[in-house]
Amino acid sequence: MTRNWLSTASGVALAAALAAGAAAQEDPGREDVIVVTGTAIEALRGETLQSVDVISLDDVVDSFDGSLGASLAALPGISTTSFGPAVGRPIIRGFGGDRVRILNNGVGLVDASGVSVDHATTTEVLDAEQIIILRGPAAIAYGGGAIGGVINVIDGRIPTSPVDGLFDGQVYAGMSSVDSGHQEAARIRTGAGPFVFQLEASHREADDFDIPGYAESALLRALEEAEHEDEHEEEEEEEVSGTVPNSGLTFDTLGAGASLIGDWGFLGVSVRSYDAEYGLPAHEHHHEEEDEHEDEHEEEDGDPMIVMEQTRWDIRGQFNFDLGPFDHLDLSSGIADYQHVELEPDGAVGTLFESEGWEARAALVNGGEDSRWNGSVGIQILQTDLSASGEEAFIPAVTTEDVGIFAAQRYDLDTHGFDFGARVERRELDTAVGTDRSFDTVSLAAGTFWRPADGMFLGVSLARTERAPTDAELYSDGLHAATGTVEIGDSTLGKETGWALDGTFRWTGDHWRVETGAFYSHFSDFIYLAPTGLEDPAEEAPIYQYLQDDATLWGGEVYVERDLTNLGPWALVGDFTLEYVQGETDSFGNLPRIPPLSTTIGAELQREIIDLRGEIVWAADQDDAAASELPTEGYTMVNLSAVAHPFGPDTRLIVEARNITDEEGRLHTSQLKDTIPLPGRSFRIAILQRF
Repeated sequence: MTRNWLSTASGVALAAALAAGAAAQEDPGREDVIVVTGTAIEALRGETLQSVDVISLDDVVDSFDGSLGASLAALPGISTTSFGPAVGRPIIRGFGGDRVRILNNGVGLVDASGVSVDHATTTEVLDAEQIIILRGPAAIAYGGGAIGGVINVIDGRIPTSPVDGLFDGQVYAGMSSVDSGHQEAARIRTGAGPFVFQLEASHREADDFDIPGYAESALLRALEEAEHEDEHEEEEEEEVSGTVPNSGLTFDTLGAGASLIGDWGFLGVSVRSYDAEYGLPAHEHHHEEEDEHEDEHEEEDGDPMIVMEQTRWDIRGQFNFDLGPFDHLDLSSGIADYQHVELEPDGAVGTLFESEGWEARAALVNGGEDSRWNGSVGIQILQTDLSASGEEAFIPAVTTEDVGIFAAQRYDLDTHGFDFGARVERRELDTAVGTDRSFDTVSLAAGTFWRPADGMFLGVSLARTERAPTDAELYSDGLHAATGTVEIGDSTLGKETGWALDGTFRWTGDHWRVETGAFYSHFSDFIYLAPTGLEDPAEEAPIYQYLQDDATLWGGEVYVERDLTNLGPWALVGDFTLEYVQGETDSFGNLPRIPPLSTTIGAELQREIIDLRGEIVWAADQDDAAASELPTEGYTMVNLSAVAHPFGPDTRLIVEARNITDEEGRLHTSQLKDTIPLPGRSFRIAILQRF
């Protein structure tokens, strides 16, 4: 129903918008965007102590690649997990899972994406108006879990400004060849006096995706062949190649919001339904040998799948006033009811995950144009009830409650200044199976910045963070079918303490745009999942256990852009990115799934009506693998794209070719890197129309 309604609405709205030639709207910029950084201090993007990217709607549609992680992975310092095309959670500087907080309008998702690598996030890239990415510790603003960074998806479902005219909105439609995929999204706003109403929907669907060669890596195939020889097995398995079976997906969202807007601020409410179905390609990559005693009539048909749904309500508001040093109050909250079922090949329910919860955040903001002080103080409260039932339920029912109080300030002396802040937080975890735990954590941060010349900014910060263990780290106990491992938690784990040094340099001038970030983080009692070297005889799967050890991660990223020359009406611009991360524990060597050294070299021909771009993406071999991993071969991919404005600035037509040489590439950050490669050659066409 959603798909049919959305396809019809998108087509009608797009045709009307193209015919009407809607008036131009101001294109959201980058450098002039006010963002709330991880230190809870409002600042221009170019004035933050840590590396920040503000991704506009135009950037979102240009880089769209399905999941949130895949769509952001081209940014310096960002990589992604991958459990097929439906699931990709962002990794920041080698940090993933609970150490990167994914937010929707400033509060958590309230889903199960952090529990397992095969669980998709309940945020849709095509619903976003803007995405804010903060690299480095954000524990002051968003809790001890945000020691790696924050991804904040601003969806605009709750309007914050009046409608200019009778209505406005946008429609998007796209197609991709590698998976016979298509995507549609539409949004419309209208006003009635001080009230503004919004309706939006999105749909994306894809079949199994194509790959250049074998699904399994050459190294894994060689190991399996050696094992068969050792066991004197003569029967060969049929290798999967050309296409990854059971990798199709369908995602639908439908949402509505309304706000009351005035000089005093705004207050709004929204509701969204989220539905998804996608295959679990990791479960089958060979045609398995049938048991000679199995009745052929009992052979399983179909494929394992996840069917997911969530209903979410949000309330947001900003109230302007003059209360001593404070000039407004920001409020945001989300309430969600989530569940997904993991279906067996025969259609039976294998596992049911349910998560109900809410998160609320309030911040008093101080600072103005005439004040040298800028910052906020606030409180954040979270409660979630997570449960899993069924044959593959590896975690018991757990209730998690977090309460955090934070304060952060910037003192700006024009040529230089100082940032500092603190957060006190308490986490309580209650479970019917196991020991209840509670943790008190304190996080502190301080930094300084300089403006030595026009267009130049230099910042250094030091943070001491504490992170409490999660429900999975404490209470996991059983077979995790998605990864093929038995995972054992430890209810005696203590909190994790980290020191993080972060440096940023930015310079814009003389046809150059340069941004570099470097970090060094050392952790005491770092929590991670480690192989024990044992195998569970009943499950015939290796046993992994959550352990604590001191760990160090360090690295950085570089972005350089240069105006090269003018070729008649064209401007030629070159750019270069480089990113590197190293991570290891004191006792057990390299940390798992650390991204390799990688770089992108691009060139762009720009003019008012069209931009043409070519780029080479190179990833090095990753030989610094953890004990549980195989090394990963590097790859080189070539991408071409064109972004045109055939009907004016409100129209954005994207045509691109990805991986045009059909190169085999594998993400070391993916748990399935040796069984599922990146997609092969793909062509994509998409259009965004504002009206």
